[in-house]
Amino acid sequence: MCGIFGTISSSSINKSKLKILVKHSKQRGTDSSGLIHFKDSEYRISRGDFDIEKLLQKIQPFGSNVVLGHSRLITNGLSDNQPVVRNNIIVIHNGIIVNEDEIWGKLSVKRHLKIDSETIVAIAEEFLSKNGTIDALASHILTLCKGVVACALVLPIYGKLILFSNNGSLYVGYNGEEIYFASEKYGLELIECAEIEQIKDKALIL
Repeated sequence: MCGIFGTISSSSINKSKLKILVKHSKQRGTDSSGLIHFKDSEYRISRGDFDIEKLLQKIQPFGSNVVLGHSRLITNGLSDNQPVVRNNIIVIHNGIIVNEDEIWGKLSVKRHLKIDSETIVAIAEEFLSKNGTIDALASHILTLCKGVVACALVLPIYGKLILFSNNGSLYVGYNGEEIYFASEKYGLELIECAEIEQIKDKALIL
């Protein structure tokens, strides 16, 4: 089991709400952690072989308007912590892809990492390079991947974040102009989000 979460704001993120979300996400995995935050017009990637609360304290991305994170209980692959990055495409993934070898056999791009989550980024990389549309990307990934996929896919070149899931372990909520997502609905209820929606077999493009 792993946890993913994130917040997007028109200004600096709400520090106290992010800390609550991080604390809740920590319960889903303490083996490793990862953060993505936007600073000085670029996305910064941080990883740690320790829990997400410790990583947040180390990085302190509180001046950013975009912070996404991952807390990991090691499932498939003992190295290559998330976030996974390939050619300026970034993913945080909760779940496990059971047919990764089959998928890599169909792709023209080469595998670099041991972690199964790289499969998601590689599919996106190849699909977009062949003029696939962002609107169709999540559906294409979910069609190819067998297993459990709940993830946030960051496409900096396009200025887009795509949230999608095939098992429903992904929720999005709103608090004023702030957008939050998490692997569990309860995490969003803790920070008093409104209009909480489950994301399953569909995509939300932000």
